[in-house]
Amino acid sequence: MKSVGVLLLLVGLLTLWTELPAATEQKRVKAGTCPPDYIKCFQAETDKCATDYDCKEQDKCCYCHCAMRCVEPAEETPGTCPAITVVCSMVDPPNRCEKDSKCPENKKCCDTGCGKDCVWPQNGPHLF
Repeated sequence: MKSVGVLLLLVGLLTLWTELPAATEQKRVKAGTCPPDYIKCFQAETDKCATDYDCKEQDKCCYCHCAMRCVEPAEETPGTCPAITVVCSMVDPPNRCEKDSKCPENKKCCDTGCGKDCVWPQNGPHLF
């Protein structure tokens, strides 16, 4: 009877041991989200990282410019960008912002159809 108990204990420990790698892999993600990548790739490049913890400090491992790279996480304002309703007549319109954190008040840096600009988000907080 003791051998059955020992056998069940060993099977239980073996099961826990095999689950450990899967559990530790889930924690290999740092806070924040990856910034959007608007680059159209014609050829993949060599990845520079595999997980967030391959990157220094708060940087995240994100798909950026045709490969996985260490980048600053996006600092996003709550809400979503409004739908694009403009057809731009410019060939390469200028961007007036790079990310939400560069916008005043609670605006988001969104594609307007004619470059990126700081706009009020949909479903987000507004300051009046």
